[in-house]
Formats: sequence, C-alpha cells, structure tokens
Amino acid sequence: MFISFYIIGLIISLTEIIIGMFGNGFIAIIYCIDWVKSRKLFSCDMILTCLAMSRILLQGIFTAHIIIHTFAPGTFHLKQVQKSLSFLWLFANTAGLWITACLGIFYYVKITICNQPLFLRMKQKISVMVPKLLLWSLLVSFVTSIPLIRVEYSFYLCISTGRLFSNSTVKAKTWDVSYLYFTLLYSAASFIPFIIFLTTSILLISSLWRHTRNMQCNTTGLWDPSIEAHISAIKALISCLILYIFYFVAVIVSALPTCLTDHTWTRTITSMILAAYPSGHSLILILINPKLKQALVRILQIIKCHLKRKKIKSYHMTPEISQPS
Repeated sequence: MFISFYIIGLIISLTEIIIGMFGNGFIAIIYCIDWVKSRKLFSCDMILTCLAMSRILLQGIFTAHIIIHTFAPGTFHLKQVQKSLSFLWLFANTAGLWITACLGIFYYVKITICNQPLFLRMKQKISVMVPKLLLWSLLVSFVTSIPLIRVEYSFYLCISTGRLFSNSTVKAKTWDVSYLYFTLLYSAASFIPFIIFLTTSILLISSLWRHTRNMQCNTTGLWDPSIEAHISAIKALISCLILYIFYFVAVIVSALPTCLTDHTWTRTITSMILAAYPSGHSLILILINPKLKQALVRILQIIKCHLKRKKIKSYHMTPEISQPS
C-alpha cells in the first residue's frame, strides 16, 4: 500500500512539474520576446518574468531531487550533493516567495483605490521601485541560503542515532545547534514574504469585493462585463491565496528533520503540494493576464490550424483502394 501510494504521488508530482515547466516557460518566453522587440519591460511583466524563471529553477531542482531519490538514493548521503541541491532549492524557493510578495504589493498598490497622500505617492513610485525590490529579493534569498552550506545533514536525516537531540559528541551537538539556527533563519525568511503576500492579498480581495458590490448596486440590471471581470479577479486571487497557504505549510514541513515526519505519507503529500503551487499559480496568471491569455490563444490556434492542414494533406496523399471489377 505504501509503495503504491508513493508511486501515485511520484506520478502526480512529475505531472505537476511538467505542467509547471510549460506554464512558467511560456510566461518567461512571451515576456522575453516582448523585451527583445521593444527593448523595455513593464514593471508587472518584469516581476512575472523573474517569478517564472525562479520557478523553472525550483522545479528543475525538484525534478533532480525526485530522480536521485528514486534511482540513486545513496547519493543523498554525499555531502556535496546534499549541500548543492539544498542550497539551490532554498535559494530558488525563497526567491520565489519574495518575488510573489513583490507581486502582491504591486497589485495591491496599483489596483486598490485609496486617497491617502502616502498611498498615492507610493502608487506613483511603485513602478520605479520594482527593480530595486526584485534585486533585494534575490539578495536576501542568497544571503539566507548561505548558512545551509555549513549545516550537518545527519541531524536532518536522523542517521547518526535515529533519535532527535540524542547525539553524544560535542561536535554533533554543535551541528545540531547550527541546524536549529538555520531552521529559525529559514522559517523567518519564508514567514516574512508569506505575511506580506497574505496581507496584501486579503486587502486587495476586500477592496475588489467592495468595489464590485458598489458596481452591482449602481448598475441598471443589465449584464456588465466589468463586474464579471472583477469577480473573476477575486476568484483568481482566492485560488492563489489558498495554493500559497498550502505551499507555505509544505515548505515548513519539508524543513523538519525526518524523525519528526512520516517517511511515506507526509513526504509524498508534501512533494505533491510543493509541485502543485508553482504549476497552479502559473496557470492562473496566464488565464487572468490579457497579454498571456491572448498569446496562448494564438498559439493554440496556430497548432490547431497546423494539425488541420496536416490531416488534410495526409488524407489527400492516402492512395485510393481499387475496387475489384
């Protein structure tokens, strides 16, 4: 039963990763093409491009982790492999969380209607601040990931004695303390962008909801496309928020030592959630962003026309079977 559950979880995780790779790759390619053509990138497009690239890196590392864990599990006991993969994963994950927080701040400042002087000034300056916010996000993510290089993984993997806090040597206890310090730093680095995104999302959803209710009260009873657009935006934001909360919990669980979590059920479910968020969020961003949605529709139309022409061509090239006289 455990093996079957692990295999099902592995298939689901790989499927989510493939979908996420295509979704985030699509976002990055579309905006990179726009940047090459126009030699400039709008603030929101810049955030989405950086977010897509960080998630491509994250899902690539996650794929390597799954492949190594499945086909060469003994490789994880090599310190260089552990530290390299963990450092890259932590950097990509933390960068993704901070860039998502930047996206939440940008959407909140740009969309929310408020007459406060400080808020209006921030609305004017937010586009100029975006490159600096992204740079600080990458810098904080890199600095936060550096202590992971000096952490001893025997404490995380619980392979020294099999029990938590039961090491006897001074060296082992020092490593234990270093891992606890890292866990606190890692939790803080993940918790701060989580709170920022959670706060901005709730405030933005509340603002959109109030604006939608006012529009519904002032409408004449006819169908208003702007109201439907606001409702769709609220649904998309709520979906992103739910995915983000589950992902944040999974990130915290993945940082716990293996002694504290079940090796099959917890780790498999955590892996599925970790793979689901970057994929699901990228699809939501494509569907709610007009530029990305139009580009996707054009690509699908081109593929449809190509398949239709290919089908017609193959039909005409098929030789007719002569009937016996």
